[in-house]
Amino acid sequence: MIEPVVDVSKWQGEIDAKKMIAAGTLGIYMKAGGVDKNNGSSYTDSRFRENASKFGDLLPCGFYYFFYPHFSGADQAEYFCNLLKSVKWNLPPAIDVESNPNNVSQGKTQKEIRAFLDKIEEELNVKGVVYTRASFWNPKVGSPKWGTDYKLWIARYGEGLKHPWDNKDTSSLRPKPWTDYWLWQYSADKNRRGKEFGASSKDIDVNRVNMTREEFFKFANWEDQGEKEKEGGPVDVTQPPDVKVEYPHKGFLRRGYSQVNVRSTPTTSQDNVVGSIRRGYEFTVYKEHKVEDDLWWLVEMPNGTVGWGARRYNGISYLEHKD
Repeated sequence: MIEPVVDVSKWQGEIDAKKMIAAGTLGIYMKAGGVDKNNGSSYTDSRFRENASKFGDLLPCGFYYFFYPHFSGADQAEYFCNLLKSVKWNLPPAIDVESNPNNVSQGKTQKEIRAFLDKIEEELNVKGVVYTRASFWNPKVGSPKWGTDYKLWIARYGEGLKHPWDNKDTSSLRPKPWTDYWLWQYSADKNRRGKEFGASSKDIDVNRVNMTREEFFKFANWEDQGEKEKEGGPVDVTQPPDVKVEYPHKGFLRRGYSQVNVRSTPTTSQDNVVGSIRRGYEFTVYKEHKVEDDLWWLVEMPNGTVGWGARRYNGISYLEHKD
């Protein structure tokens, strides 16, 4: 077991990367976004882009998404995957399962979690990670047979603990059906460790990894610079198969058009509109995808929404590069 791996979101504010590295941090999970519990609209964490840019070349990175079971798991995952296609990462994407405000049944909750995880694997060719705590998971989700197909990231707090459920299978602190964990969030609120890791906040989530140092860096496909006299940052960042990041550039809507819809997938064959690019908007382009003769851009709009816009559709060009 090794540490620390930290996880952060907008609540940590601006983070000093030098202090984060100096604290001996082995890896970092960052919040990518989540879903509004009232209207089901997915959102991007306000520090997502900044943190992704800051740490993508410095540490093994992963991202998580705050999930609600009373909305489509597949739709939430679609938004999450689009965010991840625009940044560097090498730790598996995580679904944060810790809230069920509408008291959705176990069966429905399991169905939407599985749909979320299936979509991650379909889009990114990697198995996701489940973040939860036993006091929520066991009564609200149950013990799905497929649970152990995914790595467990467990929350259970105590600086002096040796294992999140004392390594006892009969413990009520064990989320079922897992028999062991991968990541353990053991320190969080009121730990006053934010400054130690360069965060603007007083507190920060700190995790232990159930691996050796060598196993962890191999898992992340990351060169351990600590074993090379700490000569600098990693020289090679490799993402899971089929995930490619292009350098971003700016784009705009061509003259003569008032708006173009932005969609969760690069297709117009379903009800998948998540926003629109309007005249005068300047947006960021992260990736181009060809579908037969059509070209789609993965874009981030001024309000932070990420989705697909048709650069060229049915022979008509709607979007252009900004010089």
